[in-house]
Amino acid sequence: MPTPRRFIVAIGQIPPPVDGLAYITSEYIKLLAEDHEVTVLNISPKVAKRGVTYHLSRTFTVLFASVHLVLNAWRANRACYMPCQSDFGLVYTIYLLALARLFKYPTYLHHHNFGYINEKRRIMALALRAGGPQVVHIFLCERMRKRFSETYRKPERSLVISNAAFVLPQANQAHPSPGAPLRIGLLSNLNREKGLYLFLDLLRAGREQGLNIQGMLAGPLDEHRDGSAVEAAQKELGESLKYAGPLYADDKLRFYESIDVFVFPTIYANEAQPTVIYEALAAGNLVIAYERGCIASQVGEKGLIIPQNEPFVPSALAWLHDLHANREKLKSRVSLAKSTEDMHATERARARAALALPSSVL
Repeated sequence: MPTPRRFIVAIGQIPPPVDGLAYITSEYIKLLAEDHEVTVLNISPKVAKRGVTYHLSRTFTVLFASVHLVLNAWRANRACYMPCQSDFGLVYTIYLLALARLFKYPTYLHHHNFGYINEKRRIMALALRAGGPQVVHIFLCERMRKRFSETYRKPERSLVISNAAFVLPQANQAHPSPGAPLRIGLLSNLNREKGLYLFLDLLRAGREQGLNIQGMLAGPLDEHRDGSAVEAAQKELGESLKYAGPLYADDKLRFYESIDVFVFPTIYANEAQPTVIYEALAAGNLVIAYERGCIASQVGEKGLIIPQNEPFVPSALAWLHDLHANREKLKSRVSLAKSTEDMHATERARARAALALPSSVL
């Protein structure tokens, strides 16, 4: 049976710049546009540096979006979709939710941030009141929905759609060569919060203990001290550490194919469900990561999850020693990638159907 066609006003950040929120928002809007008429309102600021000009630019884009909400309020079978902002950005979310409620839009609020879930914030409580009980809340995993309900209240309408819906399966999975170094990698914004220094410490510890290991880094280095740390580590470790710089498209896929284990020791407080983990799994990589946000349910049995309150390096190193001694486990790349492909298909179907259903049945 064909999907009932809706008119959707989609309001959110669209790349550039590219970050996790903007990427997922853009991909979800593309998916919705396959079945519905979608008006896209990009509220990305026109300036990168935060300050007065940044917020003036952001305010203008939000006001422009609100005009479209008003002008399209006559549309039958309409809906409003928006990702939930964080920190000061919640002011814009409150305004848009209140306006959508005033004009009786069925509204879908997509959560991508654990910051206001781990810690109750008054401004988020205001957003819930502004939107009202009819808002459909989209969460990334069951843990996110549960923690949100504990921090605030259980939403009357909610559903779970993981970011696996928006990470494409990979066609090729490279197999490691016998006797080759165990290849670990990190692709992210390379800084302390995303685990750069813990990754370097792990690589150093592995070399000190005689583990045949090679590290690969990719991603932007935004701070001078982070670049200096990578340069110093390269001088110290030589060919055991390679830095590829920022990677995109096919170059990024080749990065995942070139490693065996994706290491993600994030300590970022707002971490939710990183797309890089799904990208790594799609390539058949095993994963070592800290337990933050939805990461434990992402990885499952496909690697090692380390509790946030435990030191990262000793646990990760012990696991890598065991993996090196049992390299047969690395031959599971194809099955790992296949399970991620199946998850992608399931979650994509769920994402496609979400806004096709009347919010009253969710």
